[in-house]
Amino acid sequence: MRRVSSVLLAGLAAMLLCVPALAAGSAQLVRTFVTGNTLYTYVVMDGVDQPVTQAEAKIGGQSFPASGKLETVQQAGFPVSYLLLVDNSTSMPKYQDILVAFARQLSQSGGEHTTFLLATFGEKFSVVNENVSADLLEQEMAAIPFDEPATRLHSCISQALDFFEELPRQDNELRCMVVLSDAVEYDADGSITYEELLERLGSSDVMLHSVGVGQQEAALTALGELASASGGTHQRTADEVQAQEAAQTLATENGSMLVTGFDLAGCSAAGKDQAVSVTFASNGSLVCRAESTVDLPELESEPEAPAASTPLPPSGVSAPSGASGTEPGKEAAKPLPLLPIVGIGGALVLAGVAAALCLRKKKPEPSVSQSPEEGIFMRIEDLTGSLAGEETQCWLTGQLIVGRDPSCDIVLDDPSVSRRHARVFLAEGSVYLEDLGSQNGTMVNGAAIHMPCLLRSGDELAAGEARWKLKF
Repeated sequence: MRRVSSVLLAGLAAMLLCVPALAAGSAQLVRTFVTGNTLYTYVVMDGVDQPVTQAEAKIGGQSFPASGKLETVQQAGFPVSYLLLVDNSTSMPKYQDILVAFARQLSQSGGEHTTFLLATFGEKFSVVNENVSADLLEQEMAAIPFDEPATRLHSCISQALDFFEELPRQDNELRCMVVLSDAVEYDADGSITYEELLERLGSSDVMLHSVGVGQQEAALTALGELASASGGTHQRTADEVQAQEAAQTLATENGSMLVTGFDLAGCSAAGKDQAVSVTFASNGSLVCRAESTVDLPELESEPEAPAASTPLPPSGVSAPSGASGTEPGKEAAKPLPLLPIVGIGGALVLAGVAAALCLRKKKPEPSVSQSPEEGIFMRIEDLTGSLAGEETQCWLTGQLIVGRDPSCDIVLDDPSVSRRHARVFLAEGSVYLEDLGSQNGTMVNGAAIHMPCLLRSGDELAAGEARWKLKF
């Protein structure tokens, strides 16, 4: 039996080697939760350089198409809430300047849709302020007294989760709890064990991040494992500069997560820890797949068949011509050929109509030398004086190469810019920016991009040290 199994496995492996890989990238569902009748997924993708034109969630044998765009949190302007949970025990006063520096930078980097809550923990969990303005976060952090005689880390994190989870959610709000601590604890009679807390964090709709100070290696490692179980980050800081960098990293990573929603109308599943699988496809070909669990309440609407899947606007490179909204892995059905006489007659009619329109119609043109029949007119706003030449207007019809090389469409005269640094391209009516493997990276509104990024008119773009805007 073992020999037969080995032969079968070897044959299967040989077959797989002959088939090109369909999903070169990977995806992780960092957060998955339901609000109303909508399933929201926060996704991190790696190695994906194709346009994601479809997304579909499967729960209990039912499929649900995406009901919105696949965008980053920052692009979509989705709300993010930070609960800063500060260790105010007597071992922490020497780190107060680090904590204040972290709060100052996070309040500056969070963005206009970010809200802050401030709490402390020692012997017990205590809420300082449920709604701290960004302008006052640094001041309130500096006013925290570090006088608690013990640190009941696990119990207080659990209590903070209780508090945060019970607050009314603002639709697709991303909730992040940030523990700032040296992780020195005394929690012998705690209400929850470390293993139980790990399990709870894995299923909570709150993402835990941690910022560690001090030299307690084992304790800080354990704190980092709690953050990892939640899909969050763990960073160590030794001074104010590192604290500011940690805050900037946290804001950037949360802002660059991809998010989309799925309308669960007609979903018959309900209960805790329901398995959910989300498939991301590009014009009928699988890009990547991710799995998780979600707590499903009883939905309000009566069960009905989900709507047919419709393509999402792409989050990547230009799609091949003829792209359609077929299911992942399936080819679109080919239309039956028309009779030759009908085809010829139709062609003649169309040609006549086109000729008449060309004679009668004259489009107004922007003030550039030549306007293409299809494309988007753009104005370049140079923010650092890096744009070579005086031309600040262009048409985007397919793609524009950005770089230091004189042959590029947009030439940036700056030594930090690679010869062929990035490209701006058009896909299904939307404008995207993609880094071309540059040495110093490409950024959109201060966030580094690692895959094609959807642009909006007026976004601040950066190639190395050169910064500019595109108005369209």
